[in-house]
Amino acid sequence: MTTTTLLAVFKALIFPPGGVIVGLAMATLIARGWPRVGITLAVMIGAAFLILCIPRVSLWLSAPIERITPAAPAQWSNAGAIVVLGGGRAAASSRSPERINLDSFARVAEAARIARITHLPILLTGGAPGGERASEAQLMAQALSDSFAQQPRWLENDSRNTAENACYSAAILKERGIETVVLVTTAFHMARAQRDFERAGIKVIAAPTGFSSAPPGLLGWLPSTLGLAQSQRALHEAVGWLAGR
Repeated sequence: MTTTTLLAVFKALIFPPGGVIVGLAMATLIARGWPRVGITLAVMIGAAFLILCIPRVSLWLSAPIERITPAAPAQWSNAGAIVVLGGGRAAASSRSPERINLDSFARVAEAARIARITHLPILLTGGAPGGERASEAQLMAQALSDSFAQQPRWLENDSRNTAENACYSAAILKERGIETVVLVTTAFHMARAQRDFERAGIKVIAAPTGFSSAPPGLLGWLPSTLGLAQSQRALHEAVGWLAGR
């Protein structure tokens, strides 16, 4: 089992919904010896889970994570390239080949839009941290070609996390004299990505996409999978920021 797989298992056991199941299992064990403590713990875990499923709560959690807004298009001319970070993949099946997930596709679409306006070359970065056959950069290149009839200039195929995205991409860019880029990633990921690229010596013009949202009115206060997904990624990103990865 690779380090990447072990890390994925750990995350699944810590963040909701997996962390909720682990917590309830622990509460059940505690209740055998201390019924009141176990029941109280289970109720608290259940209540916390429901709260995290509320879209309006997920927006509150996401606000400090998604604090970087898109730069003005006039600033794009200061860049020498567009860099797109991989955001994950959808597993292959008998009915569908392996491809990027919706987060990654939104990033590719935004990069294609900016490239049409600026004519800047595109660098796609993302490896195969789970030992997959194709890197995320290769899958993004396929989507860029198939959906937007554009080709990347460079592929960075070896990175396993955001810090490596920045380090390996910076090496490619600096070799070509590029010190400023339009950086494209999902809004919740932008602050950490910008920090890591600047640490690697690359100036960033931010182009975040896919900001968190909530349905209007009462629907925004009803628990939903949207709220859970947004809360989960906000918590994950907060831990990622602290861990520096």
